[in-house]
Amino acid sequence: MDKKEFFQQLIEILDEEIKAYTELKELFAEKREILKKAKPDDLGVLDNKIIVLNNGIVKLNKSRQDLSEKVLGKNANMSEFIEFATENAPEYVEYLKERHVKICNIIPQITLLNNQNVELLKHGIIISNKMLETIINAFAPQGSYYNGAGKTDTHDVDMWTINEEI
Repeated sequence: MDKKEFFQQLIEILDEEIKAYTELKELFAEKREILKKAKPDDLGVLDNKIIVLNNGIVKLNKSRQDLSEKVLGKNANMSEFIEFATENAPEYVEYLKERHVKICNIIPQITLLNNQNVELLKHGIIISNKMLETIINAFAPQGSYYNGAGKTDTHDVDMWTINEEI
């Protein structure tokens, strides 16, 4: 494989990765909104889309790694691709730098959205547990409680206050 063909394939793979990362960012933003609105029915469909997209990203990463190992003999990072282009094909340096900047900008955004989603999920679990505890306590059978006079105390605040006054 000549260097021109290598860089063309590399740039094509990088463009696909950037497109996939952009779509992943949009899906994470959509997930955040669903979590805020507490619509769990929509969450499953969205999570399936994220999983499918992530599998595609893994395949793109593997393609880039295979291409890198084939030409450079190792799994190179973007800085190494740019260095290789500087020495062997300077006409591709700007193309690679442009993609490097795009990837470096989008990854922190995806990470931030993912972290926010994790925190929203944790908060949702806490709220769900409290709601479940409240429901269980409301329907749990109450034992007999006796007040100081030996009468059953109903735990009804208004009645309890009246009982104490009598």
